[in-house]
Amino acid sequence: MQEYTQSITYFIKLIIKWKKQFIIVTIATTLISALFSSKWFIKPKYKSFAIVYPANLNPYSSESKSEQMMQLFESADIQNSVIKKFDLAKHYDIDTTKAAGMSQLMNEYESNISVSRTDYESILIKVLDTDPKIACDMVKEIINSFNEKAKTLQREKSKELLEVRRKQLSDRKKELDSVNVLIQNLRTNYGLLDYGSQVKEFTKGYIKSMTSSGKSNFKEIDQMIGNLQQKGGEFYTLTRVYDGILNSYNETKVEYDNTLTDLNKELTYVNKVTGPNIADKKSYPIRWLIVLISLLSVNILVLVIIVFQDRKITLID
Repeated sequence: MQEYTQSITYFIKLIIKWKKQFIIVTIATTLISALFSSKWFIKPKYKSFAIVYPANLNPYSSESKSEQMMQLFESADIQNSVIKKFDLAKHYDIDTTKAAGMSQLMNEYESNISVSRTDYESILIKVLDTDPKIACDMVKEIINSFNEKAKTLQREKSKELLEVRRKQLSDRKKELDSVNVLIQNLRTNYGLLDYGSQVKEFTKGYIKSMTSSGKSNFKEIDQMIGNLQQKGGEFYTLTRVYDGILNSYNETKVEYDNTLTDLNKELTYVNKVTGPNIADKKSYPIRWLIVLISLLSVNILVLVIIVFQDRKITLID
């Protein structure tokens, strides 16, 4: 503790001894750092941002909606759309025809434009630019490009699904027609209409004929019962198969209609919580922070030099 106190005292004495030098360095550093952080040397940048939530997205596999949203925001299509619309190569004064020109453009893009997830599963889009209106417009364009990208993906998926449903409907229709031909043949050639009700009715008729003198009626009933015995099981099976295929057809038709509706919907895929707005003050550079860091760095360096010189003089003495 004593050694620590002595060290502090030593440094304070040095600062007091060389206070004029420290004052001169402080004033000079303040002026120089203020000058070099001014608009004449560093173009001020303005920040515009938006906070958004995903909407109407259908995530793939186990990813969340916000994860899917992030992947779309980071896609090359959206980056290229923003670069092209605002002619960022010219705006950033980068010659993309030179070697590594595109890499330089992408580095500049990534240093000024960021998309990140928040703690609340929303997405923060932030843009820095020397023009506050362009910064705001770029945020809007990123959101618009995201909507177009999501819409394109969803419609491609819906078109594929629609084609599958159309093929299923066609297959079910062929099956219905095929089974219906067999049923109509049994109805025409054997008089079979409804297996369950016909069995009941003709059984009653048969019993009634047995107890009466209507021989001609008995003959017709006996023939029909024979038809039911011979083809009734086949007729019953075919009607059940037909009903099953018809139910499947109707369910597929509902899915087809829903997919067609989704395909034609004009949806947005972003819920905006905040912004974007045109900034009324710059966000970069933070001049006071530059000046403060410069002052601390230079004064520490001066102190180190003075300590070194003082130790050197002490050793000589």
